[in-house]
Amino acid sequence: MPTDLSFFEIIPIELPHAMILTRLGYRSKRTVLPPRQREQLEATIAQGFSLCEPQGCWQRLPITGWEGDTIILSNDLAFTSRSLCQMLQGSVAVALMASTVGLTIVNAAEEAMAQGDGSTAVIFDAVGGQSANAAMAWINEYVRRQIRRNGEHLTKHRFSPGYGDFTLENQELFYKQLQLEHLGLELTSRSMLVPEKSVTAVAGIKQSISSR
Repeated sequence: MPTDLSFFEIIPIELPHAMILTRLGYRSKRTVLPPRQREQLEATIAQGFSLCEPQGCWQRLPITGWEGDTIILSNDLAFTSRSLCQMLQGSVAVALMASTVGLTIVNAAEEAMAQGDGSTAVIFDAVGGQSANAAMAWINEYVRRQIRRNGEHLTKHRFSPGYGDFTLENQELFYKQLQLEHLGLELTSRSMLVPEKSVTAVAGIKQSISSR
């Protein structure tokens, strides 16, 4: 399978309604809203989702070696994390992935807050964050289907910079390797992605037992 970098200019995600409500603190069968308040909530969620522009990319990189808690990939790329190495045990390659929903939803949330509409800002923030996660899940599923044709499968879990001992500084490696500037992303001096509703992750690629 080629190691070419693949971009998705449009990711056709569905509104992650349940996850948005959970992010906002609503509990199924426990949180009861008056009809008018519920209607307003749903309208604001729909408005926020219409402002999202899901995009992303992914790349396959072979694993070329291991040195203690460091995994070495092609292109002279290396990640140091004991937890990541444990997750990748048995993998022959990794899938580097990134997703974003763009700047419009972030700007809208900031504008709502500036106008004193904190509730709309909070809802937009939840919609943007969960939509970026949904776009990542879409990419993950796309990769899973692609590699299955070669008798391979993805690890059950994926790691993002800033999780556990996989430090946020690794974001710089993702940014350069995946050429995230082509998605309109920037990286701050503190290794934060801008727009903030953006996600990067790595998963392992393993050979299926039946294909060995």
